[in-house]
Amino acid sequence: MATRPDPPTGASRSRTGGRPAARTAKLSRDVIVNAALAFLDREGWDALTINALANHLGTKGPSLYNHVHSLDDLRRTVRMRVIGDIIEMLNTVGQGRTRDDAVLVMAGAYRSYAHHHPGRYSAFTRMPFGGDDPEYSAATKAAAGPVIAVLDSYGLEGEDAFYAALEFWSALHGFVLLEMTGVMDDVDTDVVFSDMVLRLAVGMEHRR
Repeated sequence: MATRPDPPTGASRSRTGGRPAARTAKLSRDVIVNAALAFLDREGWDALTINALANHLGTKGPSLYNHVHSLDDLRRTVRMRVIGDIIEMLNTVGQGRTRDDAVLVMAGAYRSYAHHHPGRYSAFTRMPFGGDDPEYSAATKAAAGPVIAVLDSYGLEGEDAFYAALEFWSALHGFVLLEMTGVMDDVDTDVVFSDMVLRLAVGMEHRR
């Protein structure tokens, strides 16, 4: 009777199937945070726990505590990282653009990010938004910075620009949520989105 060959060196069988478990990576805070970002997009915010992430990394939960203090610490770090990535993305796509051109491009990039990274987007918009964490509250407000910079090309400054940026974000966020939940499955969402953003841009012009 033939015997089953041993698994390759360094691999182990998972408890739930025949595939080898993921090979343990050399852990660091950056490795853990990057893994958490990928985990979010695949499994969602509510599924992110220390043990679930450790299993994703092919290790045990206690190993992660050498690099993150707690689940709250991990989640806060992930959210701060997502905010930074979104700010960088909006600054990049908006660079050298002004007025309607910039608004259209930035809105499209925001929508694309939400669809390609649903778990990260959920982390970005998760409540409570700032709470009693001044650094996190400041970071979330900074996320409006790239839009405010574009609104300057419409002649909007200070408080007017900040409130216009909030209106802009509210419209995009609401659209993305409706789209993701399937409410608009029967309509051409690309057309509706473009029309909405153009109307927002026209509204910026009249806010002065």
